[in-house]
Amino acid sequence: MQQTFDYIHELLNRQMALRAKIEASPSAGEISFNYGEDYYQEEVRSMGLAMIREGMNDEGEQLILDFTLEHYPDKIDDERLWIQKMMRYLNAITDTLIDNLHAEGYKWLQGNVDMPNEHAIFYPIYELNADSLQSLELALNTIVDLSKPEELENLQGWLYYRSEKKC
Repeated sequence: MQQTFDYIHELLNRQMALRAKIEASPSAGEISFNYGEDYYQEEVRSMGLAMIREGMNDEGEQLILDFTLEHYPDKIDDERLWIQKMMRYLNAITDTLIDNLHAEGYKWLQGNVDMPNEHAIFYPIYELNADSLQSLELALNTIVDLSKPEELENLQGWLYYRSEKKC
């Protein structure tokens, strides 16, 4: 139980720091949060998945679902599917994985949370997109340049290949 408390305490501290960083941004008044594009939701998802990977399956899933139920109650089934997908398709960040990303032509990693964070979830991108540009504008440290070895030295977290959004 202490481990669960430690996770939740760390999560709350990270959320407060993230909230302060976002609210200090000049574009903060223009930000609206939507399901799947919510910075606070991403913090909760990262921590919940970390709990699941460390054997606290029920607690981690419940942490994620509680946030979703509070903020996006009509998306609870979508969130359950998301959790299942992430547990199946996450890859640990390794040198071999980075080499494969280079070989596939990826130039950046987009993280879901402000780094450093050992529980970050990344997806590779070929070019900076609207999400990554907004992260840069907000001064969130969520972008990793794959051409800079110093950014890859102690990179922690997990990676998945994201399906492209249809416009």
